[in-house]
Amino acid sequence: MIRPCRSLILLSLLTVSAILAAAAPAPAAVPRAIAFQGFLTDAAAQPLQGTVSLVLSIYGAATGSSPLWTETQASVAVSDGVFAVTLGNATPFPADLFISPTRFLGIRVNGEAELPRTQLRSTPYARSADWADEAASASTVTERILIANGEQAALVTFIDANSRRFVAYGVNGGAKADIGSVADYGELTLRGGNTAVMVALSAFGGAGALNLMGNGPNSNWIELDTSLAPGNSSVRLPADAISASEMQNEPGVASANNTGIVALTATVASVLSRTITPPGSGYVLAFGQCVARINHTNGTGTSGAVGLSDDGVAFGTAQDVNLQISANAGSGSYSLPAHFNGVFQATAGTPMTIYLVGSEASGVIDIEDTSLTLLYVPTAYGSVSQTLLAASDGEDLPARGAQTPGELLAEKLASQEANTARLEQELATMRSEYAERLARVEDRLEQAGGQR
Repeated sequence: MIRPCRSLILLSLLTVSAILAAAAPAPAAVPRAIAFQGFLTDAAAQPLQGTVSLVLSIYGAATGSSPLWTETQASVAVSDGVFAVTLGNATPFPADLFISPTRFLGIRVNGEAELPRTQLRSTPYARSADWADEAASASTVTERILIANGEQAALVTFIDANSRRFVAYGVNGGAKADIGSVADYGELTLRGGNTAVMVALSAFGGAGALNLMGNGPNSNWIELDTSLAPGNSSVRLPADAISASEMQNEPGVASANNTGIVALTATVASVLSRTITPPGSGYVLAFGQCVARINHTNGTGTSGAVGLSDDGVAFGTAQDVNLQISANAGSGSYSLPAHFNGVFQATAGTPMTIYLVGSEASGVIDIEDTSLTLLYVPTAYGSVSQTLLAASDGEDLPARGAQTPGELLAEKLASQEANTARLEQELATMRSEYAERLARVEDRLEQAGGQR
């Protein structure tokens, strides 16, 4: 029969060693082991004398479970029933063995059944004096520092050859925040109530990555990874994460149509109009169509024009689509379809009205089946020739030939230059906004530091 000594002996021994270590001006290294004494009796309840083999194990529970640490001391002297061993002398303790406040010691003698386990009280955690000892003597800390609230781990550092980590534990246990370095990059992880990773931030391989994760198989996931190719692959968002109303310059459309009949006059006037309010600077594309109904009389020419305008009283550049029936044509009713489009400069927040206008110079022209569609686009990826009002649209100039190779090349270069200028302007705006945000963050950090 074996009766382990009361744990008070263990507490006393460790407490004294910790006090001596703290009081010494030039402390020696505190042993990373725990002294333990016990009292053994034989079957007749007489003190045992001689040598025994002990298997010593530390568990996380009073019964069941697998040992967290085990060592065998094959030849332990017993005198008048008393034996003394040093736990951790043969097999070193794992660095995180005493992170949890609940640990139990089990002992087997000469291969017999394990004795009822003895709970280790708070004193074994005085091993943290070892780390304070090293800090005082060498100004460095190795392996681990434990900060506990009573018997509950609160903050722990882990230091080994490949990583340096600082871990914060929740009030109900479990690692909740982990910040540190692995190899040559830093990382931060935050965990939820079930210890699942919810936020992960890392700087692996010189590239930053941020992951925001929900809890569950169908949860949303947001990922930003600068190590991936630029564009969509570097950003991952849940489906429908950004709505049209949340996009500052989302493309949009406005349209109108009229199946009635409008009689043209000699004065340029609006047949149909539509207004659009762009959310940002950019361009408005206008698309219009109509059918001209002409009642023609032989011997008299019929002519007129329809097109797009941004003021409703004059045609834009190259927008007067001519409607003509020769005087030699037979009398009767003619239908001439007309289609036209234009590009207009847009200003953020400023309503823009585009008109489908028409006029007749001779004969009788009615307009029907009209439609007008406006589309706002925020960006140009090449050069843009806008539809502008002009006194002369060039139709009175002599005819010229097709584009020359030089003109084709000049157009390509102009479009490329316009696109490069757009990119540079957008990057300059982004850099300016980033600098402003960084300045605000630094200002808040400075204010927070001054309040400490």
